[in-house]
Formats: sequence, C-alpha cells, structure tokens
Amino acid sequence: MKRIVALATALLTAGSLLSFAGEAEKKDEVELKGKIGCAHCSYHQGDSCAVGLKTEDGKIYILEDATDDLMKARLKGGTLKVKGTVTEKDGKLYVAASKAELEKQ
Repeated sequence: MKRIVALATALLTAGSLLSFAGEAEKKDEVELKGKIGCAHCSYHQGDSCAVGLKTEDGKIYILEDATDDLMKARLKGGTLKVKGTVTEKDGKLYVAASKAELEKQ
C-alpha cells in the first residue's frame, strides 16, 4: 500500500512539474503584428523566399515553417498577427509560430 501511495505521489509531482514547464514555455512566447511580405524579396532577409513580418518598430522577422497559405499571402500584403518564440541567428530574427493569422481587410 505504501508503494502505491509513493508511486501516485511521484506521478502527481511529475505531472505538476511538466505543467509548470509548459507554462514557463508559454511565457517566452511573444505576440507580433505587422506587414506580411516576402522575407527575401520585400525585406532583403535570408537567402531564399520565406514569409516575413515587418513590425511598426521596423524589425523584420522570418517565420519558420510557414503554411502554404501564408507563403501565397506574403505576395499579396496585409497584416499578420503571430504568437510564438523569437530567436536570433546570424543577425536575423526568426519566429517559431504557435499561431499565425492574417487580419481580414
């Protein structure tokens, strides 16, 4: 019986730690909003075409793993809202989006 209680306590503690880690990860996410464009053609970032996002403060972010719909939309313009984590590689800003959506115009 003591082993069952100890095992149950260990599992509950592990679950709580995993939940806390997930919350900490979400806190690192940021929300960005700006003009969508081709990172390479419009914003001169990167070596190939990708979805780019230019915020009001002039920062340009390259969207990692963009959907086909966003790849097509980058040529049409509009406003893109992104929630995700930002990293910097070789002086360029990248965002791994957990959510990305075009605002209706």
